[in-house]
Amino acid sequence: MGRRSEQRAKALFAVIQGHSQFVFNTKTRLVADWLTPEEIANADKLWKEIESKREKSVKQKHETVAKPLVIPSKNYNYNQDKSPCFIIANGESRRNFDLHQLKGKGYVIGMNVLPIVENFWPDALISVDIATVKYICEQNVPDKLEMWSYPRGGVKDPRVRKLEKDWGWSSGPTSTRIALEYKQFKTLYILGMDFFGLTKDGTVAEKSGTRINNMYKGTTRYRSANSDRTYFGNWLNQMKTNVQNHPNATFYHVVRPNMTSPADLLTKPNWIDITYDQFQEHLQKIPKKDS
Repeated sequence: MGRRSEQRAKALFAVIQGHSQFVFNTKTRLVADWLTPEEIANADKLWKEIESKREKSVKQKHETVAKPLVIPSKNYNYNQDKSPCFIIANGESRRNFDLHQLKGKGYVIGMNVLPIVENFWPDALISVDIATVKYICEQNVPDKLEMWSYPRGGVKDPRVRKLEKDWGWSSGPTSTRIALEYKQFKTLYILGMDFFGLTKDGTVAEKSGTRINNMYKGTTRYRSANSDRTYFGNWLNQMKTNVQNHPNATFYHVVRPNMTSPADLLTKPNWIDITYDQFQEHLQKIPKKDS
C-alpha cells in the first residue's frame, strides 16, 4: 500500500470510530482533507473493501513463498582436472538456453536469485549483495544447495558459507574466483556474463548498448527494465585478475553471434570466445554423470 493510500485508509478508520481527525507519522490530519463527503458517508463499506484487498495480497504473497520447488538431484563428485565448471551469470545472451543441459556435465555455479526465478538449482549459489542474500535466505534456498557470500556483518544466516576474505568483487567475478581457488577447476564455461548493455533491438554491444542487460530486470531486488546499463569496468578488471592469476586455466566465454568479449580479455591466450553452437558441440563431447 502506497503512502497516500495508507493515509486514506487511516482517515476511513477514523470516521468509523467517530473521529474527525487522525494521526499519521506523528502529525494530526483532518479527515475532510482526505475524504469526500460521499466517502465519509460510505466509510464502513470502503474500509471493508480495503481490508479485503489487503488480506488477499498477504495470502497471495504467502502462497508464492510457500510454493514447493522441484529440486533435481545433483552429483557433486567431479574431478576438477577433467570436468568443467559452468559459471551462470544473468545477462540476456543466455536467454532461451536450457540450463538443464548442464546437468551431469560438470559443476555448476549460479548467482543471486537463479533458483528462485528459474527453478534451476546449481551446485553452488553466489550472492554478494547483503539485501539480496537476506532475500534468498528468506526463501530457504541455503537449505537446498551450497551458498556463498562475503564475511560481512549484515550476512547473519548461519546457512551461508562465508569466504575467508571480503574481496569486494561483484557476483560474476567472485563466482569465477571461487571456481578457481576454492574448487580448483581448470576448465570454465562462462554463460551470461555479457559486460555490455543492450541496444534498442536487444543486441549486446559495447558502445550502443545503453540499456540494462539483466534477465531479471524489473523483478524483486533488481532495477527496472527502463534503467540505463550497469557500469562494467569493475567486472572487467576483476575478471582480468582472474585470468591473469590463473594462466593454466581455460576460460570459454559463451556468446551470441556478432557479440564479443571486451578487448582486454580477448588478448589473453587462455580466454576464448565461443558461440552457443560451438558450446553445444563441446557439451556433446563431455561425458555425462548419472544423477
